[in-house]
Amino acid sequence: MRALRRGDRGREVVDLQTRLLSLGLDLGNRGIDGVFGPQTELAVKTFQQGMGLLVDGSAGEITYQEIYEAGYRPGGRLIYLRQPPDRGADVTELQRMLNDLGFDPGAVNGLFDERTARAVKEFQFNAGLIPDGVVDDEFFKTLRTYAAQTLGTHQLPDKNGGYFTGDLFSGAIVVDAAHGGRDTGYVVPASGITEAGLNLAVAHELAQILPAREVLLTRNEDEEVSHYDRAYLANSSGAKMVISIHHGHHENPNAEGTASFYFSRLGYQSHRGNMAAAYMQKGVSRALGTRDVGEFGRSYNILRETSIPAVLLEPLYLSNTRELDLASDPYYPATVAEAIAGALELYAGRDAAFIAV
Repeated sequence: MRALRRGDRGREVVDLQTRLLSLGLDLGNRGIDGVFGPQTELAVKTFQQGMGLLVDGSAGEITYQEIYEAGYRPGGRLIYLRQPPDRGADVTELQRMLNDLGFDPGAVNGLFDERTARAVKEFQFNAGLIPDGVVDDEFFKTLRTYAAQTLGTHQLPDKNGGYFTGDLFSGAIVVDAAHGGRDTGYVVPASGITEAGLNLAVAHELAQILPAREVLLTRNEDEEVSHYDRAYLANSSGAKMVISIHHGHHENPNAEGTASFYFSRLGYQSHRGNMAAAYMQKGVSRALGTRDVGEFGRSYNILRETSIPAVLLEPLYLSNTRELDLASDPYYPATVAEAIAGALELYAGRDAAFIAV
């Protein structure tokens, strides 16, 4: 979907404003008028800030999806395991309460996946309910009774400091080349370079040199693969980690540098994703000589949908002239791949000195 922003008009804006108003956000005196004005922008920013999203005031795919999901209230529908999974604020609340009671639902990501279903069944068994994994209003009433006796939801601490307990490379690693097919991603004007093509070139190089037992590519060629199919491959393969290759672009040609992202949402964050991102961030920015922008917590699809640690990496900005020159070098994909592989080996070896500099 196209991002809605200030100045837009029409039925899509009416739908957005209706959802914002239902969430208790102030639209000003004009209310639902189908015009994306300053008050609607402020409401979107307020929502983004509360959700820990990038606060830019525009309702793009991620923001709109979060607004849509926020409309679900605990007990308002039947939740059970299916594909694609049920998602929404009610699932997030379910995961929070289960987590607080010691029934591990995995990431508090608002997705009713197999791990969450298993935690539901464990709670049902312990509470004397039928362990069928189905969540309804009665289930929430029972869960609230127990949850009210706790001190409040919190994320369980990571005892391993963001590292894997065993050998990271003893299992499979999924390498995701973002975009593909009709979804070209960013296209560099008058050059023929597409983000999708460059992502795939880096992914192919990385697949050749990662010292993992097995490397799985979400796509091997220029084809379109949905977010759900990419996540399903990662979740069903038994892999240990996902590395998603993207490239940055911005309307400001001065935007530059290497950035990485890990899953973070509503106070929850992936400890291993954060630490792995820090290593890859350092390794790639040093290899390319680019600005180290940093690693950030985000709720992007590939980070949220996967039940294993995932890192989304943007080695450079294709909209920046100097960095485009780097990307145009025929050895660029191999350089990035070698930097990622080397950084992961240091991460697997817990070489803290590498990211302390």
